Amino acid sequence: MFNSKTKRITLDRESNEQSRRLKRSLNKVRWSHALMQIFWTAGPVTTIGLIGGYYIGYGTMPSLQLLIYFVSFTVLSGVFGLVAKVVYDGTRGHLEEQTERDILTVTDTLGDLILVARDYVVQGYEEDGQKREAALQLLRRVDLTPYGVTIAFTDLTGSREIGEIMGRIFTYRRIGLQTKVRELYSAHQSQIDEIAGELEINSPKAAKELKLWFTGNTSGRLKYGVPREPHFLQRVMSAIENNNPYLMTFRDVEEMMILAFELINGREIPTLIFSYPGNWKYASVLDEMEKKRSLYRVAQAKGGNRLRALAAYLTESGFATAEELPEGLEMNELIKKVTKIMDRLAVQARVLLNEKRNAQKELQQLERVLKNCIELYEMAYEGYKESTKRRNELIRATEKWEKIITDSGGSPGSVKVGSGRRGIRIKESIISLDDQARLDVCRYLIWYFEKEDIKSDSNSLFSPFHDKGGMLARRLAIEIAVALEPHIRLSKPEIQRNINATKAIYMGGLSPDLSAIQKQELGIRMAREADNALGLAAIRLADTLVHTYFVDLSEEAMEFLHHNYNAGLKSLQRVVNRKKPAEPSIPALTQMPLSLKEPKAIWKKSLQEIKRASSKVSPA
Repeated sequence: MFNSKTKRITLDRESNEQSRRLKRSLNKVRWSHALMQIFWTAGPVTTIGLIGGYYIGYGTMPSLQLLIYFVSFTVLSGVFGLVAKVVYDGTRGHLEEQTERDILTVTDTLGDLILVARDYVVQGYEEDGQKREAALQLLRRVDLTPYGVTIAFTDLTGSREIGEIMGRIFTYRRIGLQTKVRELYSAHQSQIDEIAGELEINSPKAAKELKLWFTGNTSGRLKYGVPREPHFLQRVMSAIENNNPYLMTFRDVEEMMILAFELINGREIPTLIFSYPGNWKYASVLDEMEKKRSLYRVAQAKGGNRLRALAAYLTESGFATAEELPEGLEMNELIKKVTKIMDRLAVQARVLLNEKRNAQKELQQLERVLKNCIELYEMAYEGYKESTKRRNELIRATEKWEKIITDSGGSPGSVKVGSGRRGIRIKESIISLDDQARLDVCRYLIWYFEKEDIKSDSNSLFSPFHDKGGMLARRLAIEIAVALEPHIRLSKPEIQRNINATKAIYMGGLSPDLSAIQKQELGIRMAREADNALGLAAIRLADTLVHTYFVDLSEEAMEFLHHNYNAGLKSLQRVVNRKKPAEPSIPALTQMPLSLKEPKAIWKKSLQEIKRASSKVSPA
């Protein structure tokens, strides 16, 4: 037994990461093979090559000293190369391994979060709607069994008989018995048409799905991509601009996650973007205004999203109640309440520091919470400070736009698509992430996952999303937009137009029991198989030219888009014939950005005092 004079034994951790890294690098090298290759090259190969080459060139044998020189040079070069490889694997190679792990971690977590978002989509419907939406989710799988088809259409139509009919049709069609399929089709066509007509009233999607499956257009084609939710990016950007995450739906949240998932796993989204050589001021001024608007939106996102994250953190850490900081609180009111609670934290810190009792545990907790709160507040402050600057730039750009449309009488005239100095040039490009961009996006999202305590365990993911009423999901969609913005300019209208015009990768094969590597393999495979046709993108481009830039699209221009990009002529004609507004609509200028004061000195002072008090307490 130790007496009072026994020396104190401390317990500490010695990190030997460097030695472990070196050991891994050494293990990667096949030493016997490497050394054998060096000596084989330095011995017979160098000797024969030197003697043969020297004799051919000079007509005599080389000296012994020259032979020793070349052999020694080859051996030393090989050894130095081997050492360099070990050093590289221990330094830069380690970073590459970390990069791969980061990408795998984000792929794994996003895969599970997509499933959570899907569940939220279904949850948002009433009882009958939930059944229909769950059935539609089920029908989006390409590996569906006949029993799965029966269940899906039973829930979709509310009729067990229809479900069994569809299951039988699917079974016969899958094994190629088209005779039986035609018999069932003839026997039940009127019944299916009647049910589809009833479904059309409440759920056009369900009616369409029933007709497609009944006629044989099953979801097997989904592996080449699925249609995106229309205008989901515009709603996300609107939520950012108006500081109101509730402007986006859970379907929008799911779409944002899928977009990040596919880009991280190598998806290349084809785009059609036009340029206008010459002095076409009408278009250039509008583009400049939209550019300023996109910068303003990003600044707003950095401010508003961080402030809502701060409010959520205060509630989760137990220093505020849900009644004090309810979800959906208007931003000005939220700022007042958050500021008041942080004042309370600073006062609480002073009280604990002045108490004589040992309050070390409480102080440590308060130090951690106050530090995180100040950090989030400072990030929100910087975002709102930048948004004021960006708004002033937007005002100037908007005034210039208003002047030019007034001077032009509301129309820039007719611009032909084709050759010519003032013609429109259509540029084919891609939206994708290079290696460095993938790494930057993944590191940003990992930082956010850590801040929100979102772990790559599918079971733990459901709890934080459901407990927080979905606000965490909406904030994550905004953070994804912020992470992608520097690399693909997500807030630009032409980027939004092109993304909306393409299909998302098929995610029906995603399930919670897949490993991280399996999710990554699924993402890579689906990204490669996705349909990259440009027909819809060409139609959207034509719509932009006609209804945003107010140019006339000639027959020749429509033929050009049809021939080069397979855009449907009927669809292009509908674009041209659609009624134009009497005058161009000027995008409404956003409201004044919120005014956020600098972090209070008392907050930082309280944090510093807690740190000093903690450092004076010796470990027990």
